[in-house]
Amino acid sequence: MRFGVVTAWPAEDWHSRRLLASFGRRGEAAAVDPAALAAFVGEAALEVRASQRPAARFDAWVLARGLGRSGDPDVQFEVYRALEGTGSLVVNKIDALLSAQDKLRTSWLLRRAGVATPRAAVAQAPRQAVAALAWLGEAVAKPIAGSLGDGLERVRDDRAGRRAVLDRVGRDGAVYLQAWVEHPGRDARLFVVGERVAGAMERRAPPGEWRTNVERGARVRPLPAGGPLGALAVAAARALGLDWAGVDVVTGPEGPTVLEVNGNPSWVGILEATGEDMAEPIAEHVWARARQRLERTRPTPEQAGANHG
Repeated sequence: MRFGVVTAWPAEDWHSRRLLASFGRRGEAAAVDPAALAAFVGEAALEVRASQRPAARFDAWVLARGLGRSGDPDVQFEVYRALEGTGSLVVNKIDALLSAQDKLRTSWLLRRAGVATPRAAVAQAPRQAVAALAWLGEAVAKPIAGSLGDGLERVRDDRAGRRAVLDRVGRDGAVYLQAWVEHPGRDARLFVVGERVAGAMERRAPPGEWRTNVERGARVRPLPAGGPLGALAVAAARALGLDWAGVDVVTGPEGPTVLEVNGNPSWVGILEATGEDMAEPIAEHVWARARQRLERTRPTPEQAGANHG
């Protein structure tokens, strides 16, 4: 079985190296630079090529690091859609990844699916931004697209908070606000693969810090993968259409609630906490999906006999 692992950093990126190794144990794994992808539209067909070779030679495509250091991101998005449209197995799907990257869309998809998540608002005009903060009372201002805890700011409906919100509108053109959930300085990161939690950890923020990202010095310990938290995480990943995801859950006064769904999550912290490399369950899941597709398209003995008859 052949796997195309899309990454512009096959050597530099730790996660890409782990994925290539895990997929290589299940078949042939090749790193594909996003900028090497092209699409050709003929009279009656659409063909995607990678480095001038047909994309159909791969049984599955893995969007490990789907945007490259060169090329056009919008073109790359459309090529991934073209891959899906021509029948290739692409995991994760590009539209699911884009939904996870967009915090407003994530909030809406979670709410629509009945997954507990804080109230949220996005605003572009200064007056609307101030009204959104007043509606929430206390919130976390976040970049509309971002990760690793970068650009997060806790704001209240007071003079300083309104100034912070207005500054973001002036600088970024919009602000996303997520209602603050009171918690004891810890949360859970659950790594979902398919319909199960493959690994889970608790993250404790360092003293004087409310952000629980490992990259910001959070301490980690393993957590049980099942139970209500696990079911909530699986439902969150399903709501966004993700085959694998990192789901951040905090337990507040109203119970567990999903803060973030990351479609391209790091698992350095999970590995540190549990000793488990998430590249293995990812590769196993994609391999199983690819095998099922091959079995569905393989002719039955009766069909094979008819073709030779």
